[in-house]
Amino acid sequence: MFKRIAAVQPLDGYEIIVWFADGEARVFNAQSLMDSHEEFDALHDETFFSSVTLAAEGYGISWGENLDLGCKEIYENSKAIDVVATESNRVISEVVESRHKCGMSQAKLAMAAGVKQPVVARLETRVNSPRLDTLLKILTPLGKTLQIVDLADEFVQQ
Repeated sequence: MFKRIAAVQPLDGYEIIVWFADGEARVFNAQSLMDSHEEFDALHDETFFSSVTLAAEGYGISWGENLDLGCKEIYENSKAIDVVATESNRVISEVVESRHKCGMSQAKLAMAAGVKQPVVARLETRVNSPRLDTLLKILTPLGKTLQIVDLADEFVQQ
């Protein structure tokens, strides 16, 4: 089975997040390649490892012109992840922790944010995902905001 790759992002620990064209995300660990195949020794150089790019119109990844891997190899030797769920859980946990540190009840946070208390409760219990503007309203009274960061810097590895 060949699943086209849409994007790649190197992580620490010789891991790569690979997004396939169907939206599935998987983490591939290149350490076993480096340990068992001499031609992959160059990947020990972290700068070189981080230079990974899409190759062959999405049917593989490569490092330079002479080192590559096919999409089938990557798919079969990687583990599925849910980046959206992982990051959503991290953000919600930070909201709850910040609210507790500020000594605010859900009702007080809701009043300060200009939303109803059940909105805060549903966010914290993960009943539904808030709209971006609602999340920003809730974060502001906590002295927080959102920031776009590289997954390589912030992704919590499973």
